[in-house]
Amino acid sequence: MLKRTRIAAVLASTMCMVTAALPTVAQAAARSEALPGKSEWLADVAPVASDLRDYLGHRLANVPAGEKPAIVLDIDNTSLATHYDPGRPVQAILDAVRYGQQHGAAVLFASYRDADSHDSTVHQLTSAGYTVDGLCLKPSGDDPGKAQVKLGCRKKYEGEGYTLIANVGNRSTDLEGGHYEKGFKLPDYDGALS
Repeated sequence: MLKRTRIAAVLASTMCMVTAALPTVAQAAARSEALPGKSEWLADVAPVASDLRDYLGHRLANVPAGEKPAIVLDIDNTSLATHYDPGRPVQAILDAVRYGQQHGAAVLFASYRDADSHDSTVHQLTSAGYTVDGLCLKPSGDDPGKAQVKLGCRKKYEGEGYTLIANVGNRSTDLEGGHYEKGFKLPDYDGALS
C-alpha cells in the first residue's frame, strides 16, 4: 500500500510539473500579442532607416564609372507595412530608398511571395510610392526555402551587372548568404513579425 501511495504521489507531482509547463490560455494570448503597436514598431524601424540613409549618402557619393549600384529590399514588413498598415509603405524606408534612387541606385526587390503574384506585387509597390527596377519572387515548383530564394535573387541581380550596395529585410533569411555589401535588419521581434 505504501508503494502505491508513493507512486501516486510521484505521478501527481509529475502531472503538476507537466501542467505548469503547458501554456495557459492567457499565456498563449500574450504570445500572440507579443508584437508592439504600430508606433513602437515605427520607432524601432527609424534608427535602421536612418543608418541606411546615412550609408547611402556615403556610398553613393563616389560611385566608380560603370558601376550599377542597387538597393535590394524585402517586401512584407520591410518595404510595405503589411502587418500594421496593409498596402502602405514603411515611410522611413521609402524615404531612404528614394534618396538612394535620386543618387543613382536602382531599386530591386527580393521576396518569398509566389511567382504568380508578380503583377499584383508590382502594383502594390508602385501604389505605395516605390520604383520597381527589378522584382524577384519565389520560383514556381521547387521550394528551396526562404534564405535560398533570397540568395538566388541577389545572385540573379549580380548576374545582371548590379553591385548590391545595400540589402534590407526584417528576417534573418533576408540576409543569409551574403552577395551584398551591407545588410540592414529591421525588427521581427524574434520571428513574430513575418
